[in-house]
Amino acid sequence: MKKQVTGKPRKHRLGSDESGMSLIELVVAISIFAIVMTGVAATLAAGLALTRTNQHRSVAANLASQEMDTIRASDFSSLVDRSVTQNVGGITYTIYRSLTWVAHNASNGPCDGVNTAPEVLRVHVGVDWPRRRGAAIVTSDSVITPPIGAYNPQTGHIAVRVLNRDAQPSAFTSVLLTGGTSRSALTNAEGCAFFAFLPAGTYNVSMNSVGYVDRQGTTSPTQIANVAIGHVTSAQFDYDRQGTIALSIEGHDGTEIPTNLPLTIGNTTLLPSGTRTYSGTGTSRTITGLFPSLDGYEYWAGSCADADPEGVDSNGTAYHLNGVRSPAVAVAPGSSGSGNVDLALLSIQVQNSNGTPVSGASIVTSHAPDARCSTGESYTIGSTRSDGTIDIALPFGTWSLDVVGRSVVGGQPSTYLSPSSTGNSITLVLS
Repeated sequence: MKKQVTGKPRKHRLGSDESGMSLIELVVAISIFAIVMTGVAATLAAGLALTRTNQHRSVAANLASQEMDTIRASDFSSLVDRSVTQNVGGITYTIYRSLTWVAHNASNGPCDGVNTAPEVLRVHVGVDWPRRRGAAIVTSDSVITPPIGAYNPQTGHIAVRVLNRDAQPSAFTSVLLTGGTSRSALTNAEGCAFFAFLPAGTYNVSMNSVGYVDRQGTTSPTQIANVAIGHVTSAQFDYDRQGTIALSIEGHDGTEIPTNLPLTIGNTTLLPSGTRTYSGTGTSRTITGLFPSLDGYEYWAGSCADADPEGVDSNGTAYHLNGVRSPAVAVAPGSSGSGNVDLALLSIQVQNSNGTPVSGASIVTSHAPDARCSTGESYTIGSTRSDGTIDIALPFGTWSLDVVGRSVVGGQPSTYLSPSSTGNSITLVLS
């Protein structure tokens, strides 16, 4: 007979390996999985990018090889610098070639100042494509020996070097040659364009790139080159993207300012005097067509010699004691700088001989001609208030004053306005 088991049923305890995963363990596991997958994804992306880059480089290498084959198969006399595009697999590749005449086994280019007649044609081919992501462009170089009869010992040559504002070579810049013959060429990686086998004579070498200027602000600078038989004539251009300066002519509230003040900029490279004056109207001006000089441009109002805070007379004597120009505005290639133009303030009181104020009087200010302003400057400014006063702003220097339609006692009095002076005032007594 079996015994009956009594009492509470015994619970079965699960082992630790059967208790399931806690929330913390789940979060940690998911985090580790995410980190691992992120690394895997990054590795795959990098691998795909590298694969695409290698594919693009392979296509570019084939295009460079084809361009070199085209050059070798072309008529020697028809070879010129060029840049073309070709679409392969939805990617636009730019293929450029640069041809440079050099002496045989020469280490220097034709623009390096060595007067050596050219013997062989150095060929450089490059292929570029968008979104290279830091990968170098594909290049190919070769040397071609001209066929018999290509040389003409009764000719000369012109080597043209083009530099940017940093004195670095400006590659792929178009250079034009006119005179006994008309040719064009692109500068190579050294900024050199070479015109070989030219009949002796006088030629014009010029630049004409849109948006570019030389140090004088000339968009199409030209130099004269005289070619002699058996010699290399050199020319050099400093040429870069033009910049602009936005200038604001400042006065104070209630101050009358002439509407047509000329503005002058200063830079030692500007010929012949290191300055250049621009006419215009309004208090906001934009000066365009500036070479992006590393020294920047100083500026001031007025065109006459003593309008310059640092101006000197013919004897070298300063017009203004301790005068200092405004800080130079830096202009980077293709960009704009800005500045505020300071003026001298002058308070004028107009009254009759009995001391009563004259309202509604228009003031004439005049500056005598000098070495920089051959006709001088003259402005008619505003009208006096009911108390006979008017506040005006003028360029620095010496000015004579008059009243429109009236005579001033003692003729036209003058006043000197210095960059460092304040509280300038004068009273005009009418006869």
